Amino acid sequence: MTTTVARASFDFSGTTTVITGGASGIGLSCAEAIARAGGGVIISSSRNPAKTDAALQRLRALAPGVPMSAHPCEVGDEASVAGFFGAIAAGGARVDHLIHSAGVSPNTDFLAQTQAEWDQVHNINATGSFLVTKHAAGLMRHNEPVEGWRGRIVLITSTNGINSNDPVSAHYDSSKAGNNMLVRNAAEALAPLGIVVNGLAPGWINTALNATLPPEVRARESAKIWMQRWAEPGEVATAALHVLTLPYYMAQVLLVDGGYR
Repeated sequence: MTTTVARASFDFSGTTTVITGGASGIGLSCAEAIARAGGGVIISSSRNPAKTDAALQRLRALAPGVPMSAHPCEVGDEASVAGFFGAIAAGGARVDHLIHSAGVSPNTDFLAQTQAEWDQVHNINATGSFLVTKHAAGLMRHNEPVEGWRGRIVLITSTNGINSNDPVSAHYDSSKAGNNMLVRNAAEALAPLGIVVNGLAPGWINTALNATLPPEVRARESAKIWMQRWAEPGEVATAALHVLTLPYYMAQVLLVDGGYR
């Protein structure tokens, strides 16, 4: 089935969006969508410098003259996260939006999952979401309000924490279930500071993160999708921009799953 990604019209000119995991996958698609809408983007660097450079070149080509930059950030390490946002603050950028997309999803037989792998997944996916949200909010709280709000945060979670799961991703699924609850907790804590928090839960998306899914699991899960296909990263990006711009939307997790049973 041929997929055409619809391009909604947005205007992000004059704003800066921080995107973790912005050098590839859903994060890069979100960065490209922001750039097409005229917004500045700051991504967390990939461990592969060539991948970071390529992402920045693509973003600058989409929005010539608009600031685009990258800084290192290991999301599961508080010192690294603090350094990432410290570098952003030192550069003088106002952080209007955060899209937190960084995450890992190893697919390992349940009985073969080790504590080390479990801890790594939860450290990056769950602890990382908390740390990035906390430090982003630390910058946003000092912004002058725009239309009543100082900043907007979207956490990319997953339907694996809501209505889809498999034992090979038990660590990933449980970390994403925690992220969905973090959306509620963070939204309640940060609303008095003028910061909006929501989540976006993609279903099955054609990204490298899902490339290691066992074929039998992919076939079984694909049969459950009412739209009869997996999504492209650009479709998730369009949804993320909608969530950032909805005027009366708070503490919700929007499922982008093509219909799933």
